[in-house]
Amino acid sequence: MSAAARHPLADVLAGGGDSGRPPLLVDGHTDVPLRLFERPADLGDELADGHVDLPRLRRGGAAALVFALYVPPEMEAEAGRLHALALHDLVREQLRPGELELAVAAGDVSRTAARGAVAVLLGLENGRCLALPGALPRFATLGVRYVTLCHNVSHEWCDAALDEPRHGGLSDDGVKIVREMRRRGILVDVSHASDDALLHALDAVRCPVIASHSSARALCDHPRNLSDGLIRDVARSGGLVMANSAPFFLDAAAARVQRAVAAEWKRRKGGLPADDPQAREALRRELAAAHPIPAVPLERYVDHLLHLVEVAGEEHVGIGSDFDGITDVLSGFEDVSRYPHLAASLLARGLAPRVVRMILGESFLRVLADAERRAG
Repeated sequence: MSAAARHPLADVLAGGGDSGRPPLLVDGHTDVPLRLFERPADLGDELADGHVDLPRLRRGGAAALVFALYVPPEMEAEAGRLHALALHDLVREQLRPGELELAVAAGDVSRTAARGAVAVLLGLENGRCLALPGALPRFATLGVRYVTLCHNVSHEWCDAALDEPRHGGLSDDGVKIVREMRRRGILVDVSHASDDALLHALDAVRCPVIASHSSARALCDHPRNLSDGLIRDVARSGGLVMANSAPFFLDAAAARVQRAVAAEWKRRKGGLPADDPQAREALRRELAAAHPIPAVPLERYVDHLLHLVEVAGEEHVGIGSDFDGITDVLSGFEDVSRYPHLAASLLARGLAPRVVRMILGESFLRVLADAERRAG
């Protein structure tokens, strides 16, 4: 989308009475690097699979996406560090001036959007390797702007929401790591962390944290979602909760099916080599076909966003779709071209354009800029 073209999100917001500049939509969590690793592609083409490519990003009006460098939890720290660096290389290969550009600061997003390009922000999903000497400075230099402390398995310094606790939250080393992240202006991301680890991280850093792709436990009782109390805790820090669009985090019936898939995945993944992405992708697809998730509409996602606004306050809510990291998608929110449909649904449910702008990205950029100011 050229800078001079009519912005699709501006058209939607104008229907709600907004006449301001085009919004800066920032999707706070996608797994595009994982997709590139498992199913190589050129993001400049309109792809027949997946959820993200440049043509669809332009139709959706996206200003920026966070590309998560996802490290499988079974990888030991050094193997995980190397894997994350390899994913970073895959991302660099996709960058092209004027179309897809790396952003390393909040202000880069608006400057990139003004040139008609889409910005790529980097996250590290599963910070297990940060216990290695020099790992955190290295990822900071590469432009990583947040770290999801763990994935689905508790590791040497952080407990996970879907695993047994090892530390009662964070270990002593974990506390040191999140404090060093704060010093370097890297956001602490508490998605995937246990409830105790979330609270421990808040106490350790005493500054805004994010949950980059977590929804509301009150509406769907999944341990990866946040309770209302934890949502308020994140909001009180000045941070935000960014709702995940995966159907099984939003809908109870879908969650029941996903639990069966997760159990089967856990049983069978041990027989797969970590360096065979095609085999892992094939197993994911096999399990998805064997356990179809019931259809869940976009409105269920809007339900969660409205609940987050009610509990946390309108300035503390964002979106973290998990696109390219999820097999099943919502009806009406199938890929990044559908962001205008999300904006229209939020307006139709009574939110003012000003609040929709914050949810779509302004609040995330505020928190990112705050972390930059606190660095040093």
